[in-house]
Amino acid sequence: MFESPRPLPGSADADTMITESPSSKELSRPLLSPGQSQVRQIYQESVYLLREYNRLLRTHFRDYVAIFIGILTQVAFYIQFPLVFKYIFDKAIPQRDFGKLGIAAVEILVLLGVGWVGSFVQTRYMSRVGGLVLAKLRADMVTKLHTLPLSFYSNVEPVDLLSRFSNDAERVENSMTRALPFLVESALVTVGCLVTIAFIDWHLAIAAAVLLPIGFVGNLLLGPREAASNSESRQLKNSMLSTVEVLLDSWLMIRAFGERRLLSSRFEHHNDQYTRASSDYSYYINIMPVFADYAVNASLAIIVVIGAIIAMEGGITTGAFIGCFALLRKVADGSAKSARYFAAFHNAIRPFRRIQAFLSEPEVPGERNDTTAFSRLNHEISFDGVSAGYSAGTEVVRDLHFSFKVGTSVAFVGPSGSGKSTILKLIMRIIEPQVGSIRFDGVDLRQLRVDTLRKNSGIVLQESHVFKGTIAENIRFGKPDATDEEVIEAATRAECHDWIMTLSRGYDHPIDEKAGSLSGGQRQRIALARAFIQDSVVMLLDEPTSMLDPITEDQVNDAIRKKGQGRTIVMCTHRLALSRHFDKIIVVDGGRVVESGNHDELIALGGMYRRLWEKQHGFHTSPTGFAITPERLRAIPIFSSLSLVDLGRLADEFSTETYDTGSIIIQQGSTADRFYVAVRGLVEVAVALPDGGSKVVAQLGAGDHFGEIALLRAVPRTATVRALVHTTCLTLTRNRFLRLVEGHPDLLEALEKAMATRQ
Repeated sequence: MFESPRPLPGSADADTMITESPSSKELSRPLLSPGQSQVRQIYQESVYLLREYNRLLRTHFRDYVAIFIGILTQVAFYIQFPLVFKYIFDKAIPQRDFGKLGIAAVEILVLLGVGWVGSFVQTRYMSRVGGLVLAKLRADMVTKLHTLPLSFYSNVEPVDLLSRFSNDAERVENSMTRALPFLVESALVTVGCLVTIAFIDWHLAIAAAVLLPIGFVGNLLLGPREAASNSESRQLKNSMLSTVEVLLDSWLMIRAFGERRLLSSRFEHHNDQYTRASSDYSYYINIMPVFADYAVNASLAIIVVIGAIIAMEGGITTGAFIGCFALLRKVADGSAKSARYFAAFHNAIRPFRRIQAFLSEPEVPGERNDTTAFSRLNHEISFDGVSAGYSAGTEVVRDLHFSFKVGTSVAFVGPSGSGKSTILKLIMRIIEPQVGSIRFDGVDLRQLRVDTLRKNSGIVLQESHVFKGTIAENIRFGKPDATDEEVIEAATRAECHDWIMTLSRGYDHPIDEKAGSLSGGQRQRIALARAFIQDSVVMLLDEPTSMLDPITEDQVNDAIRKKGQGRTIVMCTHRLALSRHFDKIIVVDGGRVVESGNHDELIALGGMYRRLWEKQHGFHTSPTGFAITPERLRAIPIFSSLSLVDLGRLADEFSTETYDTGSIIIQQGSTADRFYVAVRGLVEVAVALPDGGSKVVAQLGAGDHFGEIALLRAVPRTATVRALVHTTCLTLTRNRFLRLVEGHPDLLEALEKAMATRQ
């Protein structure tokens, strides 16, 4: 891994923070207290960068030496070249000696050749070494991503993290591979030329040494403003890019509702702020070299006048004056370039510290040296007093005590947010217990090697993630050496082989970054095939069929049961119908286990499971999707007084509608036109606030209903309902309902009374 950076003294600076960890705080502090001078601050920052760059570059020692030799040849060329002209004007021309002129010409050719070779060596090796160092730096950052806890990903913006790999790495590369070598070269050339001038005439050397550093004054005066505007510009750029990312993710919703003002106005606001900050940064970064050029040229003019006076009084020869002038031009050029290169070099301090802060983030504890390989589960999995969360001081699950035998099927059920998925992540060892232990056959999970544990566990995550590549590559992710036949068999079990074969390229069909060419159900079936191909002793499933249509869901459930014979299946689900045939059902609420047993035992218990079952029961598949029974309709308060005959007619009028994650089901202010019963999934109910924000007032899941006022009145909706996960609802439109009750005034009257009672 990348070596830990040497922290610099100072106090907190939020600009470089990624997360609130001690290590990143330490690295993100300003270098000095307010009372210390700007010059000293720049000095300490520069020394820090030089020390860190040296640490990185010295791993390529031979290339490092070649670069330094190349720089020295450049310095020798720029110092010696003007002295040849002094020789020509002082010796060859006055003496009319063509032999000496020829010697000078040969010296010029040799110097040009040596200088060119040195320049080539310096540029070639610096580019090579810099590229290797930055590649290693980016590789270390990618490696770091695999070691970070879940809390890190919850607290960081993706666009801000990506900027470490792009903008920050590019500025460090520019500082290290371009600015630093040219800065060293310019500094050595300037010093060498001044020393040479001193041998010719010490008066000119003193004048040059005093006047030429004025080129750096611009950096001292404008540097702090440039740094502040750069920091602000970077942050505002990330905010602007985040709004663009939201626009890209929400394009379907925008088109569907024909509403782009809200998200567009957010973009315009952040874009205007970024434009202002970017303009300020561009001004400061461009005005500093201009200031340096004019300051250096002004000082050079003064020195030339002084030299001309000395020459006119006979203090130096014409050749010496011409040689000094050429040397002074190089000193002036070196001073101006040094100011520019130093700005480019020093401007990497904040990007470099942001990268270092990221590399110093606390990691998930590594495996102990005494961990052993996991091969097969033979007896049971047990939780002994386990409490855990996603960050220190928080507990999502508390004091969990349960166990289940090998070869059994276990379902974790309960309300949304109860901790089901967290329990699955604990078994996967994605997060660690804060208290207690999880044991496989009596062995603490922390004593088992993570790689062998994952290899022997088939996993389907709730998000059903697929990556850019082909369908076959995504399925093979579960078993990289799988044959084509194994891929096809896994896809067939997951009920996705037939539709894959309808694609023009079959299993070689490409998937883009966001899998836009695949539906949610297709992604879920690929994820299932990925788990099936592992042929693991333990299968861990998190809502494995939430995005499938009813018929495919039944087929996939049959495949899971067949695949699970003789294996241990652990599943989290909101859908109690999926868990009905499991050997053991564990009910979780508020992070605690409240009930456990099989389906019949829990129904007889009459507790939370039974209440959830009764709310979700009464739905069945139909040729067009789902249907609701009259008995289930009667459980809805507004229909409770209707007869089963009337409820049967009413049930036939419902139709099935599905909504992808994030879809708006009801928009506040829109005209009410239908009633909803959630069959599966999870929705969020929110109301708009006067300040333009919104407040979540409820979450509704399978079996819940909403929007009943629409059956009687076309009034504006009073809240927005959004799908939090893939959601399926049965809907009844007001027009269908009114047609049904036209010949049954008693039905309409009963519904009016029920509605009035609720109000």
